Amino acid sequence: MPTLSSERGTIEIVPVVKGLVSESPKVGILLDGGYDAAAASLGPEDISAIGARSELGEAEISDADAVYGHFLSSFGKIGSPSPVYCALVDLCAEKGIPLIPADMDDAEYTEAYCRNISLLETLKERSLIRSAAKGGLDMSSPEAFAKDFENSFRRIKGFNALAHERADRMAGKLYEALDRRKRIAAFIEIETADDIARILMESYGMRQM
Repeated sequence: MPTLSSERGTIEIVPVVKGLVSESPKVGILLDGGYDAAAASLGPEDISAIGARSELGEAEISDADAVYGHFLSSFGKIGSPSPVYCALVDLCAEKGIPLIPADMDDAEYTEAYCRNISLLETLKERSLIRSAAKGGLDMSSPEAFAKDFENSFRRIKGFNALAHERADRMAGKLYEALDRRKRIAAFIEIETADDIARILMESYGMRQM
């Protein structure tokens, strides 16, 4: 759980494995009262949808998410939307804790996807999903699996570029939030957490405590 600081404030990055129910208790760190805000690797529409999930019903699951969920279930009970983010949205709403959507909104993501990923690469993605469904991923821990699953897609140039663009965007949004909040707990998907910490240190001059 890296803690990064600068004269502007502190960001505590809490890596989470999306989909795994046992990750939910991690949001309990917000109850110590020392944080000005929480953040998540979610877009604003994602947070709204999670908050209204009882009214919206079950969301459609992509082929990639279905394969991810199949293997993740080896480590325990899973859920969708991601249980840790459901717990985070609910806790922030209950306690009045500001929740910062660090990721791109839907329009930004669509634009970035179209800019980075070619038609040929979408076909490669489908092939990768079929390959992943056959196994061969690192199943030594939930964290290792989530990273390996993500890295399999990052071998495609466009998807790697998109992942880095998202990480840049989230790091910038978190640093910008320090204008108003001095101590932030950022719940970030584990496959992206290291990238964001690195960008905050290299591009924004934050230091690891």
